[in-house]
Amino acid sequence: MGFLDRIRNKGAPATPQESDQLVLRQLTARGADLTKPRHVIHYLYFADEGDARGAAEVIEQAEWETTVNPPDEKIAEWSLRVEGYRVIGGATVGAFRAWFEEIATEHGGEHDGWEASAKP
Repeated sequence: MGFLDRIRNKGAPATPQESDQLVLRQLTARGADLTKPRHVIHYLYFADEGDARGAAEVIEQAEWETTVNPPDEKIAEWSLRVEGYRVIGGATVGAFRAWFEEIATEHGGEHDGWEASAKP
């Protein structure tokens, strides 16, 4: 279970924007210096392998690393894990999330959140 799943299970944020702000507050509370790049992971899901791979190709052009995984006993869809080192903060997380949401939608999928390391 990822960080955002744990937050959601507690009934916390109602919107992606609230989730973004909660994660940023959690990172800051753990001593994160948000002016430094850190490991960031985004999660996208697709019903079809071709859609997942198409989204991965677009994302890789922006110098993110991608991993496409087939459905398994835990996840019934094709998953796309996107990783990179980026500076995240109030001015950037919304833009990153919106970009991943747009790509997911264009390829028939969905963006299911993100997480970041507290230390760069």
